[in-house]
Amino acid sequence: MYALETLSIESEPDDHNFDEKCDSYEEWSEDEEEEDLRNEFLPFTEKSTIVKKFTQAELNDLVRDLGLPKDGAEYLASTLKRRNMLESGTNASYYRTRNESFKQYFEEKKFDDEKLVHCNNVEDLMKEIKCNIYKTDEWRLFIDSSKRSLKAVLLHNTNKFASIPIAHSTTTKETYGSMKILLESIKYNENKWLICGDLKVLGMLMGQQSGFTKYPCFKCLWDSRDRINHYTDHKWSERHSLEAGHHNVINSPLVDSKKVLLPPLHIKLGIMKQFVKALSVSDECYKYLESKFSYKSDAKLKEGIFDGPEIRKLPKDEFSN
Repeated sequence: MYALETLSIESEPDDHNFDEKCDSYEEWSEDEEEEDLRNEFLPFTEKSTIVKKFTQAELNDLVRDLGLPKDGAEYLASTLKRRNMLESGTNASYYRTRNESFKQYFEEKKFDDEKLVHCNNVEDLMKEIKCNIYKTDEWRLFIDSSKRSLKAVLLHNTNKFASIPIAHSTTTKETYGSMKILLESIKYNENKWLICGDLKVLGMLMGQQSGFTKYPCFKCLWDSRDRINHYTDHKWSERHSLEAGHHNVINSPLVDSKKVLLPPLHIKLGIMKQFVKALSVSDECYKYLESKFSYKSDAKLKEGIFDGPEIRKLPKDEFSN
């Protein structure tokens, strides 16, 4: 009986607290719960049906960022149009002829059974791309080749604008003659851009002999075969001229050496190479490299042959710090 009376007393609600709870519950249910249910379980409300549609400029930016070809861009645009996600006036078939406005600035040149497509008027091309202010000192020319193609691209110094290809060839090889024709085709002497590329391309532009030569640098007369003085002499005599027939120069330079930018990756690789080659095989540092890169052969390790990802591993290693 006592237990039942206690249970009945405890189960009786306090009138004052009960009224407060009811008021707060009714207030919360009216203002917050219904709003939450509306947002969570009723997605097709008036607010959610308002969709910001793509304009032609925004759609073009999306296609460029995705790197879509013509057919892929048209398929994306048609899909968005079927879902009513394009502004009125946005043309889904625009990408079929999107290159027509740029054709007038490019032409094809044939030489020695090779073909080169190049830009014949860079300034007007920049206006067509709607690059409002075009200054040659704000752009640099990047030249590179692979097994498939040779290309020349303009890069903005601050990366504010996208890269602009101005020359391309799938048959031209990376030679001194092809570099000369490429520079003449894009009218380099009229623009005088800064030039960047790998050391092989820069050596060709400077008219230097390719391969493992005695004087590979176009800035100084560093002797690649004088291994004894590599780690004792810090200053080597400067090149005052690049004359054909002297110090491994076989052709006249195609560009001014002051317009050449050294590639930072090759500088890092060169510093790493010289650092490792200066180490003694019995040093603890060299033994650490052997354990760190145990998959590399002894010949490659002694010659300091490393790539970019391998170099970036060392600063992240706690033992190396």
